[in-house]
Amino acid sequence: MTHEKTGKGSFINLLIPPKVKEVRITEVLPCLAAEDRIRVVGNTGEKLSDLLPVIYLYLPQATYSRESDSVSFMFEEHLITIFGEGKITATNLKDRGEAVRILNYVKDMLNRAAVYVSRHGTPSPELISSKPKVSPIEINKILPKKDCGECGVSTCYGFAVKLALGESKPSECPHLGANSQKELQRRIHFIQI
Repeated sequence: MTHEKTGKGSFINLLIPPKVKEVRITEVLPCLAAEDRIRVVGNTGEKLSDLLPVIYLYLPQATYSRESDSVSFMFEEHLITIFGEGKITATNLKDRGEAVRILNYVKDMLNRAAVYVSRHGTPSPELISSKPKVSPIEINKILPKKDCGECGVSTCYGFAVKLALGESKPSECPHLGANSQKELQRRIHFIQI
């Protein structure tokens, strides 16, 4: 069993002490989908159950299971699952460096979720059940349909898909006005963290 710590953290850690200080990689295994890739298991050493509904409500395509006390989502072609006991799994990784980067992303998101919980409390079951589905088709209706590629994606629909997955931000489109950016942000993230 290997123990590897992820990096220091983000700017938010300077303002509020983080709940999750590190994610230790406890296992590196072959990826089940691709033989040249790895999957990792990490552990925060912290209970995360109160943060899982926040992550679910923040990420547009996340799934949340109260029964298994977990939330799962895709990020950059990696399936990531966070468990309430503090375990985090990530798949389809090219190497340890990428694993550390992805786990740092998750750690920072968990710490933003902890700030949300400290300010607003854990989301109610009613709020959790009222999360709307995010559709790339609906998001694309708001985009300028210029297919200019200036956002880093060749088509506006491709950008809409990345927005729906939570992998891009509306501000990355140089042709969107402030009102359209706010509307997209509201549709993509049911809550803000």
